Amino acid sequence: MAKLTLLLAGGFLGSGKTTAIEQAARHLLKNGRKVGVITNDQGVQQVDTQFIKGQLIPSGEVANGCFCCQYGELEKNIETLALLQQTEIIFAESVGTCTDLAATVVNPLLSFNPERYDIVLSIFADVRLLVKFLENGRSAFHDTVSYIYERQMREADIIVVSKIDLLSESQLEDARRLIGSAYPEKTVLFQNSLSEAGVERWLTACAGVNNPDLRPALEIDYAIYGAGEAELAWLDEEIGIVTADNSAGSAAQLFCKKLYDKLSTEGYLIGHLKFLIDDGKRREKLSFTSVPGGDEHPASLGMETDRIVVLINARVQTRPEFLQAIVNDVILETEFQVGCKITEYQLSAFQPGYPRPTHRILSIAK
Repeated sequence: MAKLTLLLAGGFLGSGKTTAIEQAARHLLKNGRKVGVITNDQGVQQVDTQFIKGQLIPSGEVANGCFCCQYGELEKNIETLALLQQTEIIFAESVGTCTDLAATVVNPLLSFNPERYDIVLSIFADVRLLVKFLENGRSAFHDTVSYIYERQMREADIIVVSKIDLLSESQLEDARRLIGSAYPEKTVLFQNSLSEAGVERWLTACAGVNNPDLRPALEIDYAIYGAGEAELAWLDEEIGIVTADNSAGSAAQLFCKKLYDKLSTEGYLIGHLKFLIDDGKRREKLSFTSVPGGDEHPASLGMETDRIVVLINARVQTRPEFLQAIVNDVILETEFQVGCKITEYQLSAFQPGYPRPTHRILSIAK
């Protein structure tokens, strides 16, 4: 059986994992490589899954839990891509609040499948959020969420500091010094994932890891870890927008912007806020995080249609019922302002359950 390269991408919500994976996969496919992507989420309606499929990239999905808690599903997806699609390189993007990936994903795969995998664990971080985290004494989040964020960084084979194009040259130089001094033992890449040169450097760095050994497992207090995940509300919903004219695209964009603005002005920390807007002919993805500026929200979608579907993935530090109420308010405000009709489908609002990994295999911690 041919050896597989598994590029496991972790890192906090909104850190740029999907953008990097999509760009890297397209680059490899263009160069004749056989590539697949596995997405992962606590919910079952994933913007990223639909977006990757829309790019015609072979893909799989692990839903209803992290890779660690749905380990069997991860293995099934890997084998499906390897056998049916004949992939040689698989990107696997973990849930943004997941940590302990070395012990619960990397080490089991290496232990149960000797000589089967080359695995690299890249942890992504939005440069603006990582700088804020380091400068503020790790108080950018609730304490339990900071616990997850800090441990994500510690277990990386490679730290990918993303979205550097959003900083000035002097800001980037300051960020390099701060982050380099915080993680002197790590391989740290500073990357604009929309740049082909950027993803090429990431792929080259991954190819250079070549580590067949079990990774050192971190000391993880699962009570704190579980409490950190429970600080965040998860909302997945599909809405349909119908207008009397061809302004449904504009109404969809207004809805997305209103939801982001309302959450921001009321002081909610946004892990990520993603939308997939589908007019039946093409799809557009919009993304927002708590860090203002530079996220993916184009000035105009250019969709002239009388009906449109929007898939919402919201990960916000609040209670699920509060998040659901805010979404309902924004639906009513958009209907009133535009004169459209919005219908809600497949709503799911919840907090992640306590993390219970299928396997946890330890090595000697550094």
